[in-house]
Amino acid sequence: MRHKKIILASTLAGLLVASAGVAIAAKGPHGGPPSPDRMFERLDLNKDGEITREEAESVRDARFAKTDSNGDGLLSPEEMTAAREARSAERQQRRFEKLDANKDGLLSQEEMAAGHRGERHARMFDRVDANEDGKITRDEAEAMHQRMQERHGQR
Repeated sequence: MRHKKIILASTLAGLLVASAGVAIAAKGPHGGPPSPDRMFERLDLNKDGEITREEAESVRDARFAKTDSNGDGLLSPEEMTAAREARSAERQQRRFEKLDANKDGLLSQEEMAAGHRGERHARMFDRVDANEDGKITRDEAEAMHQRMQERHGQR
């Protein structure tokens, strides 16, 4: 069963990045592939728990049409840049709204620290601080860097 899920995820990931370089789904953490939840949220249009080729192609075609701002059926670098910037602004707005706990339209330092990124930074610090003394030495930082390179197949 796990093997089938991996094949399905790989196939879907391939569909997601097809068609004139226009990505269908947002990238996952650190620029990696989108999570299965994110893929299904974006591609399972009828919410039946399955993604058909037609659904994936429909999302792809809609993204292409939205990016093709002059409607000529071709994408220019300027159109792709504008579309990428618009998606980035939309993501930034959603992040802001999540962090703005008191909904005053402003982010305090406390709201930023309490948000997902604040938690992630604390977890990262704890992982790097190998001896748990509340300080990161150059050796600890270098060791973490080495582990990350090994995990990502880099040398």
